[in-house]
Amino acid sequence: MKSFAFLKNILVFSLPAAIVCTGCDGKPADSSFSAQLDPAFSVGVSMTYGDINSEAAFQLTRYENGIWDATFQEPASLAGVTLSFENNAVSANYKGLSFTVPKSALPAKMMILCITDVLDSMDSIETLPYEQASDGTWKLDGESECGSYTLTFSENGILTGFNIPSQPLTLEFTDYTVYSAPETTVPPETTTLSSDTTYHTIETTTSAAQ
Repeated sequence: MKSFAFLKNILVFSLPAAIVCTGCDGKPADSSFSAQLDPAFSVGVSMTYGDINSEAAFQLTRYENGIWDATFQEPASLAGVTLSFENNAVSANYKGLSFTVPKSALPAKMMILCITDVLDSMDSIETLPYEQASDGTWKLDGESECGSYTLTFSENGILTGFNIPSQPLTLEFTDYTVYSAPETTVPPETTTLSSDTTYHTIETTTSAAQ
């Protein structure tokens, strides 16, 4: 019984280290590189997943940590459908009409959660062990609930790829842009007078010169 508790403690304290260090091959983290992952951004995604190499294309938008939208262009059966991820809840809508996530979108939904969970988890890690490849790109290896992954960034820190061989899952990212919420027009302040408002007239008496 004591040995089981000891093993449990080892697993609990080792998990954060595995998330950061798996795939590092014992090399020290390179602090000279910093990936551009803004609090809110939008990026085009081409995704290949599953044993039969299913394909999907969608616009992935992050509004804040844990809040995401994925709007599909492909496949044709999902074109125009938006999956909204809010922490542990996932909903779907099409042209303003909300409905439960269709069965045809369930595999894609699970694959999208693989990448959003990884990107959200990076917010809480101050230093990440990036390694530069021979082609100048940067790699980040780690562990997630979906399996061992590799994130790829361009030389200037832009997100370009994500791969989990065990799924299998491959994502290619294009046209990364910082997301800005649409500006809203604030109407001018107005004052409404009720029927109970009392107006006071100030009378001024002028005395004629004697």
